[in-house]
Amino acid sequence: MSNINLNLYRIFCKVAQSKSYSEAAEKLGLSVPNVSTQISNLEEQLNLKLFNRESKGVTLTVDGQELYDIVNKSISSFDFAEKMAKDKNDMECGCIKIGCPSHFTSYFLMEKVEKVKKDFPKLNVEIICEVDTNKMLELLHNHKIDFAITDTEINSSNVEVKELLTINNIFVSKAPLTISDIKELEDLNCILNLENTKATQQLKEILERNDVSLHADMMCDATEIRVEAVKRNMGIAYVIKEAVKKELNNKELYEVELPIELPELSINLVYIKDMLTQVDKKFIKKYLKNK
Repeated sequence: MSNINLNLYRIFCKVAQSKSYSEAAEKLGLSVPNVSTQISNLEEQLNLKLFNRESKGVTLTVDGQELYDIVNKSISSFDFAEKMAKDKNDMECGCIKIGCPSHFTSYFLMEKVEKVKKDFPKLNVEIICEVDTNKMLELLHNHKIDFAITDTEINSSNVEVKELLTINNIFVSKAPLTISDIKELEDLNCILNLENTKATQQLKEILERNDVSLHADMMCDATEIRVEAVKRNMGIAYVIKEAVKKELNNKELYEVELPIELPELSINLVYIKDMLTQVDKKFIKKYLKNK
């Protein structure tokens, strides 16, 4: 591909992903007429109709979809190779792109980012908060992130999964609370993480084994919102213990005493085999794996 063709295909991929000329133009920093002209030029070069123009945007034609499936992987691989060349394996001027669910970004990841930014102020760090496993894998395969930190189990042939640490989840309340019979949970307003998260799934599994059918009155993936709900006396929340250490020490919140042990949760590092840059490896080794 020549440089001009590479740019054309980048524009094509962005329009295909956005399903909109205007949205693609905004993301690329181009004008809508420019994007439209470039797509027309590409269609003329290939002698193919790539998009169906519709009132609400554009959709790929059959030929367009076939081209996208081939070109998108090539563009992503080229961009990744370009990134590896630019970062020079140097923490001073490199870039790290991390995918991480928001429910433990603030307590776990931000501490690590703060440390590395103090050591290397010019290092660029990008964080994409994502809970959905399939979307996280898509970000990995499209090189939108270098690696992911997640509590979700991922099974994919070309993806490496390594445990970073285990964490404890607890129920917290606004005032001291002791539950002697675990079935009492059924009568309380419970605030949980989203249904598709490993933490919620593990909790429900252990409660079902104790004949407890837990109903969530509120669900949210942001720990801060669940904590705020408890402070407003809206119920008890299931959260990562380390994330509310300050509130527990200050007695703003209290750990609910239960008659059963709650499950530990593994936090995993997820990345595509042989695709970590030297900057990624240094960050993981020095900052992520060191408490």
